[in-house]
Amino acid sequence: MNKKNIYGKAKNQFYKIAEHSLENVWDYELELSKEVDFVKQGGGNYKLDENEVFFIQTQDENLQDYLNHMTNTNSCNSITKNALKNLETLYLFETKANKIHLYIQRIMPAARIEKTYLSWKPDIKLAHIETKLNVIIKNNTDIYWNQEKQKIYFYKFVDLERVFPNFSKYYREATKEDIQTFKDKQKYPFLQVNIANFEKMPKTKLKTIAMIVDELERVKENIDDYKGYANKYKKNFIKDDKFEINNTNDIEHLADIVFRKIYTTEVGDEEIRRANSFKVLEK
Repeated sequence: MNKKNIYGKAKNQFYKIAEHSLENVWDYELELSKEVDFVKQGGGNYKLDENEVFFIQTQDENLQDYLNHMTNTNSCNSITKNALKNLETLYLFETKANKIHLYIQRIMPAARIEKTYLSWKPDIKLAHIETKLNVIIKNNTDIYWNQEKQKIYFYKFVDLERVFPNFSKYYREATKEDIQTFKDKQKYPFLQVNIANFEKMPKTKLKTIAMIVDELERVKENIDDYKGYANKYKKNFIKDDKFEINNTNDIEHLADIVFRKIYTTEVGDEEIRRANSFKVLEK
């Protein structure tokens, strides 16, 4: 079995990590049975189904640091113990028809394990004390880049953003202006926002707020329909004829209403369900 060169990144430095076939260790190639355009699906609103994977269109410069070290592997030093302690990614790449296929696995801090062991040394009939640093290798790929298609594939945006921070622009969060709009009682009298501190709110919630703000004019024009929808599926959410937002859970309740995520099944037994994500098939 041919050995593959395995590289990694630690604290903005690139290293050659090991040589290994990776058989029964890391099945790095992804099955791209169904591709989902992350940007067109709202930059994070969509939740993947089985056998689906997100992608974003790229250009070479989006991955310039990695590309530089793939085109010039001699620029990668051999790994050191200190670098291994700070390892952030493992990666390997293949070149097919002069185009690069890059496979990346994130190394989480919990996967870097340093422990002291007692091990038996039969030649001295005593135990040997040593400290070993181990890094857990997962059998999956977090990020895959196809240079020929100019697409980068991923399952979780947080993985992509941590490895390539320049892609964070595709995950729009609520700005200060969005927050002010969200809290504007005169413009949107049907909202009562009682949250004082948005700065420490998780990114996912800021993203949800940004998406809601983009829909508020549509809600305003059809407010009676939205209130009727809320009274059908979330009867306790409207208070004093307003959608009252006191915490992050209420933001999700409002998103359910704004994006009409709650529905009743029409075939078989009637069931009220909540869609984890949505696709607009036809208007």
